[in-house]
Amino acid sequence: MRLERDVAFRLKTASEEEARRLLASPQRALAQLPVFQDLRLEGAVLSGALVAPFAMLGEVRFPFRARFTGGREEARLEPLPLPEPGDLHAELKGEARREGAGVAYRACIVLHILLPEGEKWGGRAFKKMAEAAFARTLARTLERLPDQIDASAG
Repeated sequence: MRLERDVAFRLKTASEEEARRLLASPQRALAQLPVFQDLRLEGAVLSGALVAPFAMLGEVRFPFRARFTGGREEARLEPLPLPEPGDLHAELKGEARREGAGVAYRACIVLHILLPEGEKWGGRAFKKMAEAAFARTLARTLERLPDQIDASAG
């Protein structure tokens, strides 16, 4: 199963120079959003996990890796494959642009969920219910992201 959602948000900072520093630090910028955890930038590779709460399963983690390229005014993330993707993983693709003393982000998040194929009608019905639950939870999780976040205190 593949779920895809577009998101947009803006981080405001205390100055244009702080916005440039934030633009160069995707791990610091995404850490402002509670759905992202364990963010690390090693060289040009950003890794981490998108985390969402699912009924009956608890907190579910979708690890991801992305190639980061950045400059003083804009930056990009392009998805990279995970060494061992597992049954749950995410792709993160996006761009950011400095706008005065803030940074505007647009991203596409794709979740990959491998559910076993049901051999009988009950298994197939469970798979359809699970797919619908994942889709609803992802939509609710991403809809809670604020349009604007004050990152000047962090």
